[in-house]
Amino acid sequence: MALRRVAVIGAGISGLASAYYLQRNSQDTEILIFESESTSGGKLVTSSFAGLAVDEGADSFLARVPWAFDLCKELGLESELVSPSARRASLWLDEKLQSIPSPNVLGVPLNIDSIPEGLLSPEALLRLSGEGFADHVLPTGDLSVGQVIRACVGSEVLERLVDPLLGGVNAGKADEMSCALMAPQLLEAAHHPDGMLNHLRNVAKNVDPNAPVFHAHPEGMSRIITALTESLKSSLRTSTQVQNISFSEKKWRIDTENGFELVDGILLSTPAHVSSNLLENSFPSLAKEFASIKHASVVLVTFGYSRTDFEADASQSGFLVPRESGLLMTACSFSGSKWPHLKHPDLEILRVSTGRIDDTKHLSMTDEELLSELQSDLLVTLGIESKPVDVRVSRWPDSLTQFPVGHVDFVADLQNKLSHSAPGLISAGTFQYGVGVPACVRSGKEGADQMTTFLDG
Repeated sequence: MALRRVAVIGAGISGLASAYYLQRNSQDTEILIFESESTSGGKLVTSSFAGLAVDEGADSFLARVPWAFDLCKELGLESELVSPSARRASLWLDEKLQSIPSPNVLGVPLNIDSIPEGLLSPEALLRLSGEGFADHVLPTGDLSVGQVIRACVGSEVLERLVDPLLGGVNAGKADEMSCALMAPQLLEAAHHPDGMLNHLRNVAKNVDPNAPVFHAHPEGMSRIITALTESLKSSLRTSTQVQNISFSEKKWRIDTENGFELVDGILLSTPAHVSSNLLENSFPSLAKEFASIKHASVVLVTFGYSRTDFEADASQSGFLVPRESGLLMTACSFSGSKWPHLKHPDLEILRVSTGRIDDTKHLSMTDEELLSELQSDLLVTLGIESKPVDVRVSRWPDSLTQFPVGHVDFVADLQNKLSHSAPGLISAGTFQYGVGVPACVRSGKEGADQMTTFLDG
């Protein structure tokens, strides 16, 4: 049998995962990986800050879903993973930090006794003490998270608890966010005959409260990238910009600034807007589909403050900031409290986020302006008056995919169009299942399985 060739375009976690699983599935397949940046890893970047390995993007992954953990296990990293030291978090509400009620499901409190006094009105508390039946008949199919929460527990819970929590995941708006994709457990509970709250409480009884919620690696998330690349036999071509892809005479052609390659299949694992550009010449209708996917731009600023000037609450992992607060920041993480390996001997390391799909103020700000305003926010929220000892600004333009109502059907339709219009071209990435690391690994793995089926067909 002649050696089959597959190109993976994009060496972020989705692309590397697809290459890894394709290599495992098809030993007789040569895999070429193209990456426009000088290093692989995409948005999983770890760099030195104050002498510690501190992530510039995601610093952990969800433990309750399998894909990222299973990959780490296969790579021999399972025993090296750590979980947060501090599990409590707060919200900046009514000009003060207030504890997020626990237990909760994506911000929906399951025990009203855990809700801080004054956080919600008596009317909202009354609804939360009930069964959680919708106040009107909910349509079948996908709904926005906002529709579901407003109907079952009211607007206050949405705006003061759920939107800050879920909106912090992908910088989106809960009123526009697909519940089927972003919060399927809430959509299921909303239709349950026992009522949303009763169903969520019953499910929670079977959840170990001490089980880890997140996993991280002490060397940073880039350790997973390093382990992945070391496991690959593929040709990884960094600093190689793919300019065009086309199909003719049963082969796919990939044009780069250095020439071209002919392959039997392509795993396209670039951001949706990049995929659109690559498809524009040969597949304009598919390009328009990818171009319709929206993204939010965010910035993550890392601050190092002398512990003599500020010391974080060791029991708190950080806090979230609702959009109504008027602050630029959207979240603040206390790295040293959250992760044992980031406990600096002299500094408190804070990771501060800003940017939402409907708040792009940071895009027009210089780093100096951004730092000045975020330091003002830290003065308001934490009372920090001193200047930081060290700072780092990590900008992530068009980085967080948005998932509007109906996105699940949109993706299924797009995948169907790809298989009919461009057989052998398979797409993976955040647009499928979400922006988290497990979702990306899942997308890459499923893409590899689809490619294996195509090659064997």
